[in-house]
Amino acid sequence: MSKGKVRILWSGITGRTGTCAKESVKNCDYAEIVAGVCRSDDNYYKYNQLDDIKEDFDIIIDFSHKDSFDKVLDYAIKKKKPIIIGTAGLSEEQEQRFIDASYVIPVFRGGNFRFYVKKFIDAVIEYAKDHDDLTIVETHYKNKKVPSETAKVVVQKVKEKTGKDMKIESHLLYEERINDWKVDDIHCRVVGFEELADDLLKIAYLMKNKPAIGVYDLDRLLDESKELIYKDNEENYKIK
Repeated sequence: MSKGKVRILWSGITGRTGTCAKESVKNCDYAEIVAGVCRSDDNYYKYNQLDDIKEDFDIIIDFSHKDSFDKVLDYAIKKKKPIIIGTAGLSEEQEQRFIDASYVIPVFRGGNFRFYVKKFIDAVIEYAKDHDDLTIVETHYKNKKVPSETAKVVVQKVKEKTGKDMKIESHLLYEERINDWKVDDIHCRVVGFEELADDLLKIAYLMKNKPAIGVYDLDRLLDESKELIYKDNEENYKIK
């Protein structure tokens, strides 16, 4: 059992992931959302009110908009708090900013935040060691931005671990919030954002006391947090 809850300031609290996270924390014994930031809802802080935040927090989760990102990152640096970055569409300049910041505050930025998807990525890497002409075929809901960050992470990890190139083939077909990735017979499907919200709470707990020594992703975080997390009989990652 974990000791104490990580206190989260959630940027983008009214978005799909933030909305799911507000439900997830109701039954979570290791994380809580103490304050939220958004662009339009008067029930939460706005991005021009960051210095007005009164609640004590341990970490920032940012799933907002690229136009708000710089303010959030500056605030994290000012408050000397870790930040988990899930905001899409960041410019090269913004990405370099959080890389530089990762030696000042702990920074997590992963194309993948889901523990279940990590198992898929690991399986693809093993498969790639013995196969060539590799393609990841992804099929998503119709307004998904492609290629997805997850597909790009798979390509990157395969290149790093095997030296082999992989192609990405993207399709937008689903009406529902469904994401599929396949490499030959290896298949991964996620539906909705509930599991993503749950996994972000785990990541927040694990990132709380990490040092500022470069950007973390899920692989690095798990490698350095073995004493805090375990797999159950169904190989789901759990907080101890």
